[in-house]
Amino acid sequence: MSGRFKWLEVPAELADVALIGTDIPPIALPREAPRTEIAPHVLRARRTAACTRGLLAATGVGLILAKPELLAHPTLGIVGFAIIAASALQHLLLPHRSRLRAEESLAGAAAILIVGLGEERVTVLSILWLAAVASGVMGRSGRVHWIGRSTILAALALPIVIEGGLTAPHAALCLAATGLLMNSVRLTSDLDRLLKQARYDADHDHLTGALSSAAFRAELERASARASAAAPVSLLLLDLDGFGVVNKTLGHAAGDALLATLGGEMREALGPGCRLGRLGGDEFAAIVPSADPGPQAERLLETVTSHGEDAPRLNGCMGIAQAPRDGGSGEALLRAGDIALRVAKRSYGTGRISHYAGESLSGEGARAALSRLIEGDGLSMAVQPIVDLRTMSVHAYEALARFGEHGAGRGPVHWFSLAEEFGERDALERACLRAALELFAQRPPEVRLSVNLSAPVLLDERTLEMLAEHADLDGLILEITEEALVRGDGQLQAAIAPLRARGACLAVDDMGAGYSGLRQITTVHPSYLKLDRSLVSGIDTDDDRTALVGALVSYADHVGSLLVAEGIERPAELERLRELEVPLAQGFHLGRPAPPWPGCALQPHDPAAAALLAGS
Repeated sequence: MSGRFKWLEVPAELADVALIGTDIPPIALPREAPRTEIAPHVLRARRTAACTRGLLAATGVGLILAKPELLAHPTLGIVGFAIIAASALQHLLLPHRSRLRAEESLAGAAAILIVGLGEERVTVLSILWLAAVASGVMGRSGRVHWIGRSTILAALALPIVIEGGLTAPHAALCLAATGLLMNSVRLTSDLDRLLKQARYDADHDHLTGALSSAAFRAELERASARASAAAPVSLLLLDLDGFGVVNKTLGHAAGDALLATLGGEMREALGPGCRLGRLGGDEFAAIVPSADPGPQAERLLETVTSHGEDAPRLNGCMGIAQAPRDGGSGEALLRAGDIALRVAKRSYGTGRISHYAGESLSGEGARAALSRLIEGDGLSMAVQPIVDLRTMSVHAYEALARFGEHGAGRGPVHWFSLAEEFGERDALERACLRAALELFAQRPPEVRLSVNLSAPVLLDERTLEMLAEHADLDGLILEITEEALVRGDGQLQAAIAPLRARGACLAVDDMGAGYSGLRQITTVHPSYLKLDRSLVSGIDTDDDRTALVGALVSYADHVGSLLVAEGIERPAELERLRELEVPLAQGFHLGRPAPPWPGCALQPHDPAAAALLAGS
């Protein structure tokens, strides 16, 4: 990790950058593009100091006009205080530090005119000048340019040279000026360092050095506002897979060390001009000022998967959105990126990258398209066969939503993710149920139809009213996920009971996806247990999965449920499942989703099916 960070020295003109306190030892700051705006606390301090100096200058001019005898050369004194007033105005209107060097050198000339060319007398004008100098130092965050410092010292020494001696009042003025300048410089510099340190700590993640969630969102908002069709800005959302395993198996200290290493490597992979942020425990984001963020996205994923030979293996998925095409604000862009990330996660594979493919989330286009689908415009149903492996005949069909004209090129995951962003997921799910029930009413005799429902939608009164329109539900299979079963309670059982009385069956979907729902399964007594595809994919080469599925076959037989294996894509998987006596299966190898009502892709007379049946 040590090679990933550099001690960063920043020119004085960038020292007021809000996010990077680069002159604060001992922080080792990553190389990131600095922000050019001045921190709000610096602006406030400079405005206050400028106003104070302007008031002091006006007071000095007024006193000289009222009592010219206060200075040996009143006209020069007026010019000196006028210079202080002019420098204060410049300080107020042009507060950037790079423009203050000229102001600071010019302000020193006032010392010559007010103090240097006069007698060794200490008057109220001397005090006003000294206060104006201190205000200027504070307004410049403790910085005193060598020209201004030399001019002030020369102004204090000049009366001594002219008079040929040093009086006690002037000596006291010299000591007061020196002490005040030293203390003002030290105190203001220390306070400025502390503020920058606090700002850096607040805006950066302490483990990875990436921007914190709040700071990244603010930076994304600014980048989105600057984006245009000619100069777009891309957002990359990266979700790490396997990081939780590192914490559980190796401990949180190992997880923290891994994150610290990854932070530096990911910044290096992004390259200059990009900003990296950490939005959560294992979720990162990056701002890439480019219309084609593909190279950065590929390098980020490669960094995650190959960051070290001895390090724990991680994988990741990524969602990409672009401003202004997908959203004109940081919040809209984050929502678009999150939708793309969900699509990538559901693509059944690691290292997937998904681009947001919908209408802009800043306008009403996306919401209008979703509303049309909820009303049924463009929504249709395909079905996929669930095959009895003992006879290779169709046992049932699963209804799967398809989005036509308005949803072309965008799958169900996109639309359901979009519906979640707008708080319309339940409405979209009920629209799909309505279309599925219409298909159920038109099915051929003896055909079973399986419909997916989430627990909240199943418990909704509007859903129950929709199901109540069908007196006979014989042949309808209601699928709920194991996750919903774990989080559900007695309300779920109460809702299912009257549906069962009218002929509906219950199926538990995604069994084995990581939720411990065995106790709930024994309570609701489902007719079908659908294995998550993660248990089925590659089962022909995995003895552990084979043993687990074999045990679940015995369990299903014992409780009187039918076990369904999902995601069959290869002949070897199908053969292993038949060896384990799994009764039902579903997947592309047996039949792809199609308009109602397709048969099994492997007919009993086909050689492959005949071989399987002969071996049973």
